[in-house]
Amino acid sequence: MDKKLRFAESISFLYSLEKLGIKMDLDNIRALMDFSGQPQRDLKVLHVAGTNGKGSTSAAIASVLMAMGYRVGLYTSPHIVSFKERIKVDGKEINEQEVALSTDYFRPEVERVHATFFETTTAMMFKYFAESDVDFAVIETGMGGRLDATNVVDPIVSVVTSIGLDHTEVLGDTLEKIAFEKAGIIKPGRPAIVNVHTESLKEVFRKVAHDNGSVLFFVDDVASSSKMRMEIDNSVFDGEVFGRGYPSLKIDLGGKHQVENALTALATLHLVMRSGDDVDDLAIYHGFESIKENTGHRGRLEVISSEPLVILDVAHNPDGINAVLDSLSLLGKRKGILLFGAMRDKDTRSMLEHLRERFETVILTQLQVGRSLDEMELNRISKDINLRSQVFGNSAEALRAALNQVDNDSYILITGSHYLAGEVVPVLEKAAFRLEKS
Repeated sequence: MDKKLRFAESISFLYSLEKLGIKMDLDNIRALMDFSGQPQRDLKVLHVAGTNGKGSTSAAIASVLMAMGYRVGLYTSPHIVSFKERIKVDGKEINEQEVALSTDYFRPEVERVHATFFETTTAMMFKYFAESDVDFAVIETGMGGRLDATNVVDPIVSVVTSIGLDHTEVLGDTLEKIAFEKAGIIKPGRPAIVNVHTESLKEVFRKVAHDNGSVLFFVDDVASSSKMRMEIDNSVFDGEVFGRGYPSLKIDLGGKHQVENALTALATLHLVMRSGDDVDDLAIYHGFESIKENTGHRGRLEVISSEPLVILDVAHNPDGINAVLDSLSLLGKRKGILLFGAMRDKDTRSMLEHLRERFETVILTQLQVGRSLDEMELNRISKDINLRSQVFGNSAEALRAALNQVDNDSYILITGSHYLAGEVVPVLEKAAFRLEKS
């Protein structure tokens, strides 16, 4: 079979597994690891969980390790445009042939145990990283942590980023319940670094760490920042971690929330260093300044075009939206046009209530996935919160409407979902209308 056809058939099979939904137990992934000879045991894993920031924190860690000369595997989800984005070695996506070979390898066991999409892709990742002889594997959880398919590893460091209300139907309806699920990645005798600030959440992590005999560090106890200088697509700050100073540290990601993610990543790297691996300052500076270049990380206040200004962010819960809005204050009173789409299981009402304070022009769209809010639901939410909006049945029409209304004195923000980003990015990058790349 032609390589392209094999890849297409493999992707079709993998996506067919989405109908099995989400399974919150580790039975299937353990069966897949038994089947493949326990490849995860050959990996030095940095395991990252959290509601917001885990993708950027993972990318920052991976970028610095690459700058140090290590061979680094990076596993993130969901992807934006291509499935291959999820599994990378030294910033290079897994190729189509490897996807096809890995799918063929696991398919009999996947069908036997009825593994889900995420369980299957996680198994493929473990095998690929082991066969690629990576020095480190930076692995982001999918949902939660305790029962997440990635949680069959014994990491050298466990990392938890910020905690917020998301996936409440699965993880629990309070921050403390969600924190308990995220804390499930903390392993016996292994250090953990956690970026939460409230005492009730800290107490959840303290108890789990105590029960596991793990040394626990909170980011706000061991790291700090000052003299922050922000732009939409980058940040500069003076950082201090474990008593070591990093003046004028630049990251190629914008926003105060990305400074917190960078401090979390830097604290993690110091814990790796304490375990016997050397972290050098020059690599930290180079790695943080080149996160996007080194890892292909995108969709975080990403400037798709400068004239007109088009900004893409995959925030998909109220906390994420608030972080974006805080960063948009850098644009002053410049008029904004919002293009928004979301999944049914997200708190769309709250997100739009926050966004309407900033945007006079609001364009909502149904997405081409089964879990998307449809036109009727988007119209209902708009009516409920007295939001004046234009609602479209597909993102191509919605994007065209936004572009028809933007000029050089305004900008477009595209946000609400990775799936929206995945639909509009190819159109923006290949469309007949000319966008000047930033």
